[in-house]
Amino acid sequence: MNGRLANLALLVVVPLAAATGFMMFVLGSGPVWPVAILHGVVALLVVVLVPWKSPVVRRVLRRAGRQQRPGRVTSLVLGISVVLALVTGIVHVVGVLFASSTVTTLQLHVGVGILAVVLTVAHALQRRVRSRRTDLSRRSFVRLGVLTAVAIMLEAGVQATGALTARRGIRRPTGSFQLASSSVTAIPATSWLFDQVPELDLTSWRLAVTAGGSSRDWSLAELARWQDRQVAVLDCTGGWWTEQEWSGVRLSRLLPPGAGGTVDVTSATGYSRRLPLTDQLLLATAIDGVSLSPAHGAPARLVVPGRRGYHWVKWVVRISHDDRPWWVEPPLPVH
Repeated sequence: MNGRLANLALLVVVPLAAATGFMMFVLGSGPVWPVAILHGVVALLVVVLVPWKSPVVRRVLRRAGRQQRPGRVTSLVLGISVVLALVTGIVHVVGVLFASSTVTTLQLHVGVGILAVVLTVAHALQRRVRSRRTDLSRRSFVRLGVLTAVAIMLEAGVQATGALTARRGIRRPTGSFQLASSSVTAIPATSWLFDQVPELDLTSWRLAVTAGGSSRDWSLAELARWQDRQVAVLDCTGGWWTEQEWSGVRLSRLLPPGAGGTVDVTSATGYSRRLPLTDQLLLATAIDGVSLSPAHGAPARLVVPGRRGYHWVKWVVRISHDDRPWWVEPPLPVH
């Protein structure tokens, strides 16, 4: 291994780490653990490549005083962002969360990870590394295999440390940790990106439900005729989860009998999510027997068992039903 090959490897490894991290961000159930392990192994390959990358960095820093090479600032910021992504990822695995703070460790990890990917592409464009036919030789693959094996051992060590430092059962396959308190008041008030808690008058609030070319408005008092209950885990992409009993009305009750297809659920902020219509979709007006607070989505929010928290639309004002497939919508909101 040499500096040039290390650069080529990093050009693949950093985006791959981001891709597996994105999959963990999206997946709320199913085969999450394999993706999580792969994400850790790929990320720790960056650490394994340090001995071959560090001489390149030192040469750049020595030349800094003599001449200004293109992309020097980009290189330095890239290095810092990669280190921060690694540190915050490991810190989160061992159980440091800061769930009540403005930014959790996992959110910081995601933020600097995205920055690292953008800077990796910029760095590659500024300082192109040409591949050679010998890069695909058997020797190169053996070297990469050895480095991957070392990364796997490091990942096993990180996971073992996380298992020893955290109580059994409080960490989900997504990597989220159970909140220290099961109290409703302990649930952090979160929203998508820069959405603010809207001011909604409960007496004048109406839910518009559109299906089959017709529409009907429902008041909060009309929805109260049902008391459907659903115990579900809210798994936030901020790195925490809580299991609560949510009560309200199943969405299927508000639609024509036997309706299938999908529903597009829209918030008062304009935020929306399209989901397959199932009996598990609940429009919750209360949590643990207590009416929702404005910060937690009052007067009504969506409960989507098995999906990450960003699908649980708050402050719902409109539900539209049609036969469009759920996958026509981007996996992450663009609003």
